[in-house]
Amino acid sequence: MTQSPKDWRPQTRLVRGGMARSPYGEISEALYLTQSFAYDSAAAADRRFSGEDAGFIYQRFGNPTTQMFEDRLALLEGAEVCRATASGMSAVHVALQGLVRAGDHVVAGRALFGSCRWILSHWMPRFGVDVTFVDATDPAAWAAAVRPNTRAFLVESPANPLLEVTPIAEVAALARSAGA
Repeated sequence: MTQSPKDWRPQTRLVRGGMARSPYGEISEALYLTQSFAYDSAAAADRRFSGEDAGFIYQRFGNPTTQMFEDRLALLEGAEVCRATASGMSAVHVALQGLVRAGDHVVAGRALFGSCRWILSHWMPRFGVDVTFVDATDPAAWAAAVRPNTRAFLVESPANPLLEVTPIAEVAALARSAGA
């Protein structure tokens, strides 16, 4: 096996990528079920919580099990980093909030999982983000909805609950050409 995990075959990345063994030297990664972590002193905790010192602070923000998963997925996808969330809806929300800000525009398929639609129709406008819903099966509808301030396209394919299929390659090309 080569030294760099990026050079490993996909099968090896799936099994060994992101591995962070504990001092016990286990073969399979350990599952860390703790909610919080210990600190040598209040000052050490303060440095960790402020970000001055690296390390885990509370399970909600990360733990060794989640970190191994994120590292493994980033390695498989060829990405610099990966962030795991507790649910698909939190992933959609985090992704959109990371891409847009007040004054930006999002284009999305009309047929969406209810919570995705709620985020776009009720939550994002609270932060000054405009959203246009289109027939996701029609590339011309996506193209017609683009504005100069369009920053993101949200595609759900097949869409829930109608199972509409978006021509992803065409829509992705439109998004790229729009700078979204």
